[in-house]
Amino acid sequence: MKESEVIQVARECGFLVNKAKPLKLEASGRQYHRIYLDSGETKVLCYLHPDKGTHTKFLHISDFLLNLGIRSPEVIFCSENLGITIQEDLGDTSLIDLDTSLKEHHSLIDKSLHLLSQLQTANIPQIPKLDDQTLDNQMNGLSTIFLKDFLSLTPHADIPKLQKETVENLLDQPWMNCHFDFERRNIILDTNKEVAIIDYQDICIAPVGIDLAGLLIDHYVKYSDEMISNSLDNYSHYMNLGLSSEGIFEWVRWGAIQRNMRILGTLSSIYIEHNRSFRLKDLSMILDNLIDLIPDNNYESLKQFLSIKVRSQLSKKMTQI
Repeated sequence: MKESEVIQVARECGFLVNKAKPLKLEASGRQYHRIYLDSGETKVLCYLHPDKGTHTKFLHISDFLLNLGIRSPEVIFCSENLGITIQEDLGDTSLIDLDTSLKEHHSLIDKSLHLLSQLQTANIPQIPKLDDQTLDNQMNGLSTIFLKDFLSLTPHADIPKLQKETVENLLDQPWMNCHFDFERRNIILDTNKEVAIIDYQDICIAPVGIDLAGLLIDHYVKYSDEMISNSLDNYSHYMNLGLSSEGIFEWVRWGAIQRNMRILGTLSSIYIEHNRSFRLKDLSMILDNLIDLIPDNNYESLKQFLSIKVRSQLSKKMTQI
């Protein structure tokens, strides 16, 4: 939507708006704009074309998060016909804007893990549950889209074996509420310096390692082993697990393998289908993280394929875009 269109639709909904500024475009197709009211207040308008989906689930979850005291944006207005919500403006700073690999910002990761523990254990009814077939199908994008369609490569024969082992390990984890994209871009540092969660419309019941991986196996910065270990010790405390960080890291490992295989396919698909290149720069580190996390045992050939042939072809592809 253009600025003039955002202003017009906000005014049609009863908000006296004089300015609008685009914030971000999500892979889901949601567009976010900060709107400036005549009163001096700011709000966030989210637009999703009605043909692409609804805000129903987001509104349902928002009501429960608000009642449970889990920091998230209050929804002030919604029109499904127009495809918009108008939400509380939590501010400009998401954790993606901060170098959280620096020790001075590690407390924000701990706060985020505490927030995650609240989200995971929140009593929110009517949340769909993933199944093993869905987890497996989501990983297919690595072979069918990222390797075949995007890089024009023949997938390695060991990928199905890795998918099977990944699903088996995920099924053995605790399953709880899962944001499904719990990464720094979706965690806001509000005006009170507290962390808040956004973009939770895809929440489902899923293995805990997926959201832990979203935060600790980052697409932009690489955390030290010590930092990850300390963070998982804190998470164990928040959840009263009584488990070591080493044990929980195995949840993270398999959650990250599933997540990174899925996202490599998703971001490639967005480029192929919609010519959106805004996230292609992330592919290299996502691939590197995947290679690092795949166990060495039984996957030496696959890791070599990804490290040499796929890395090389990805680098070449990126120079052509």
